[in-house]
Amino acid sequence: MKFIVTNFFERQFNKIVKDIKIKELISKIKIDSKDFINMKTPFVKVKIKTNSKTYRLIIAFDKWDLIVLFINIFDKKDKKFWENITWNLNKNDILNWKKQNEKCIKSWEYYIINQN
Repeated sequence: MKFIVTNFFERQFNKIVKDIKIKELISKIKIDSKDFINMKTPFVKVKIKTNSKTYRLIIAFDKWDLIVLFINIFDKKDKKFWENITWNLNKNDILNWKKQNEKCIKSWEYYIINQN
């Protein structure tokens, strides 16, 4: 599986997450788990637990090519989004974050992590 990490996502990640690194985040993503909640294809919400916190991660997932594009991440206790982020309520935000990630990809501001 390939994980695409853009500069946009990495900046968001570094602002919010202090207790794990991106490679550890990837190891916590289990595609067939109950923590993998479909929003609207290709967008998925993933619950990530660490020793000290819980996060909500939004990804775009291409299950045919096994490619994951990180869209954004939130602390579960974030007062604006946390567990209540849904497609119906946050569609514009999610699409805007995806556009920000796409800009980075078009500018070659990303890297890929391969995980088996």
